[in-house]
Amino acid sequence: MMSAVIEALYIYDETNTPILEHTYCSRPPPATAIRSHFLAHPAPRPSLVYLPDTSPPVSVFSVSHSNLLFLVSCSTEAEPLLVLEFIHRVIDVLEEFIGAPLLGTKIQNSYDVVGQLLNEMCDAGVVSNTEPNALREAVDVPGWMGKLLSGVGLPG
Repeated sequence: MMSAVIEALYIYDETNTPILEHTYCSRPPPATAIRSHFLAHPAPRPSLVYLPDTSPPVSVFSVSHSNLLFLVSCSTEAEPLLVLEFIHRVIDVLEEFIGAPLLGTKIQNSYDVVGQLLNEMCDAGVVSNTEPNALREAVDVPGWMGKLLSGVGLPG
């Protein structure tokens, strides 16, 4: 069975400005390089695009959600459904922890929580913990978010 090694997760705002670049393993291309090569493909873009001109060459998986563009890079062969499901889980978890709709400013203002979540969800490029209930136990949610989660009966 093929397993995905996710090298990096990139999130871009509605103007395609990088707002988050989270590296899991290896040395993936920077967010600006991935963006320019990805956007060079004509719209509508498929959810999997191979970018042979990057260094290293990578497959890029994409999901658009709430005017945000989520990209994941893999330089080894990966199961597309696994990677796309991971991106959808990231979106669901971010909405659960920082609120829907997802906005670039929310992600930037909550980077301490977002970083913890992304580290828990994927370990050294291997998808691991993606369940919100388990993540609540592993992630320290500061301030008002912790109070909000505990106020509705959830550990914060």
